[in-house]
Amino acid sequence: MEKKSVILMLSGGRDSFLSACHLLENPDNYLVKMVTFDNGCSYQSGNAGKVADRIISKYGKDRAEYLGVYKISGIVREFFFPYFNMKPSEQAERFQGMTPSQFHCLVCRTGMYICSIWLAQREKAHIIAEGGRKEQQFVIELPGMAQDRYKSLVERAGFTLELPVYFMDNDWERDNELLRRHYLCKTYEPKCLIGVPVNGSIDQSVIDGVHAYYDEIILPQIEKLRFLDKEAYRNWLGTEYDELEP
Repeated sequence: MEKKSVILMLSGGRDSFLSACHLLENPDNYLVKMVTFDNGCSYQSGNAGKVADRIISKYGKDRAEYLGVYKISGIVREFFFPYFNMKPSEQAERFQGMTPSQFHCLVCRTGMYICSIWLAQREKAHIIAEGGRKEQQFVIELPGMAQDRYKSLVERAGFTLELPVYFMDNDWERDNELLRRHYLCKTYEPKCLIGVPVNGSIDQSVIDGVHAYYDEIILPQIEKLRFLDKEAYRNWLGTEYDELEP
């Protein structure tokens, strides 16, 4: 049976680790192509490759492969304006309760999706997947983003979105699933230096602000730059930056 190809965003953490397992155990016989993203503030992004090696060792090179680390800061920076030049009062008026931490997650995750779309174009994949979980309480992983806006973005580009562990309730359940597959549930997950955990629960104003920024700023910029054009990867996709000679 011909394998359907999946581009899986592999952070190097346990959620994306288990997501890879679920995809590889899918009866549709997926070929899972894992990729890690570096937003310019990631510490030791290469550690995610160690998780990929564990997955490939178990499921085989004919079922899983690692595409490496892709730098996305050139995408992410496209979405900084106008937020960075706004006074707090202006931010609150237009984007309500969106916090800086939720803003950074929003522009970063959006960059990951765009680069995943480019990779799906290049690799002739059918599906894009990630390890987001609803219970984490980041707005980008709540239904309004994960199951609505990002799903729509992926489908507009001609692909299907899968969220293999989205409804998993807690870390205990996740770790037990890894243990049942004979994995030690520890990883050397890369660290985003500007990412911070959610401090308590988030209210609707935070969610509404993130949605507003995505709808009013990010989507128009995606369209202006034609990021979703067929075979956009030919112009945009790369793994390394050229360095100037000293």
